[in-house]
Amino acid sequence: MAAPEDRHDPGGKVRLRLPEGVQGEAVFSDCGRYRQALVRDWTPPGRAPRAVLFVGMNPSVAAAEVSDPTCHRELTFARDWGFTRYLKGNMLDWRATSPGDIPPDPAQARSPANIAALVDMAREAEMVVMAYGKLHQRFAPLVAETVAALAATGRPLRCLGLNKDGSAKHPLYLRKDTPLSDFPLPG
Repeated sequence: MAAPEDRHDPGGKVRLRLPEGVQGEAVFSDCGRYRQALVRDWTPPGRAPRAVLFVGMNPSVAAAEVSDPTCHRELTFARDWGFTRYLKGNMLDWRATSPGDIPPDPAQARSPANIAALVDMAREAEMVVMAYGKLHQRFAPLVAETVAALAATGRPLRCLGLNKDGSAKHPLYLRKDTPLSDFPLPG
């Protein structure tokens, strides 16, 4: 489904073209406020795709035909690691470029469709890369619920390091050679 851009503006001015040979898809809510899934595929013809899922904080401007800096950076990591299909979901699926524009009410910041979309993508992926950065404490129960749902898929949960509060580091400002590590499960 195409994003109804005229109904919800997530902000942000940076929209990047997809790299040569990369096909894009996106799943939005009917109102356009939420994006549950983003896909980038560059699998060569005749080969089986190798998918990786990145789980960020919340979606910004990326859509089927355009990317944003975070998704572009994650796609670069995915390619460097040998994957041919990049899947993107988020802890919160409300579209906003600035975290300050995320609704403070957790029930509004995450749609009912979000967890199911994440679990579906995780089942397709070889691994899940947690990359959501520091979320406000009011969203901690949503983070815990999401991590538990992803862990239940049996896919390995990884990250590019941890912040002091235990959250997964955001990949945008990390070096290209940042190693993956296991994402620690609570309790």
